[in-house]
Amino acid sequence: MIRLPCLPPLPPAARIAACAACLTILPAAASAQFPVGRLFGSVRDIAGRPIGGASVHAVNPSAVPSAFSATVNKKGEWSILGPRSGVWKVSAEAPGFEPATVSVPVSLAQRAEPIDFVLVALPARSPLDGVDTKRLQDDLSRASALMAGARWDEAVAAYRAILARVPLLDSVNFAIGRALRMKKDYAGAEAAYRALLERDATNQQALLEVGRTQIEAGNGAAAAATLDGLLAIDASTEEAAEARELLARIRK
Repeated sequence: MIRLPCLPPLPPAARIAACAACLTILPAAASAQFPVGRLFGSVRDIAGRPIGGASVHAVNPSAVPSAFSATVNKKGEWSILGPRSGVWKVSAEAPGFEPATVSVPVSLAQRAEPIDFVLVALPARSPLDGVDTKRLQDDLSRASALMAGARWDEAVAAYRAILARVPLLDSVNFAIGRALRMKKDYAGAEAAYRALLERDATNQQALLEVGRTQIEAGNGAAAAATLDGLLAIDASTEEAAEARELLARIRK
């Protein structure tokens, strides 16, 4: 029988070094066995401005995994690591913009090219989108006739029905406020005007009507504060000129 010589055990430091070498070899071997690609690029608007926070999705039903997503950074850049070879549908989307989609071949044998999306802003929504305009015009005419006949309660109800059906047509709050002021319902009138200010705090016409309502209610201090706020927005408008006249009366 031939006896093989026994080798002495490795010292602890050598065993640790050997294990570390094995760990560095394994990921490289796994990567070589399952190679993946990289998709990258940018998302901007037609003016070239980055659309930070936009989403990018890559989908290929034949691959495993079949979908990846990324969020665009503040510079408009994005990157996805992991897609296998094949044709991927890559899409970019962001609130207020039309989404865009392209088909991109991923091949580990070729250098990837950037995918630069240019998104087009959606047109602003009109208050009358999807509204029966003939019916709306008839309803507005009836409400206006009620106002002309000093039928304040009926006019308010008619305008509120219009507003419930077409919420974006909030300009009818001017008519509602006017009818309530004629009834001396100053709290209701002010609430109607302030509904306009919830959407646009710089609406000088609404602020002017709030100031007038406060004067009629006998609250000169509140009116002065409201009208001063109106002037701070823009002192060159017609509303600002009317506000100065009202302030002069209050401060006599």
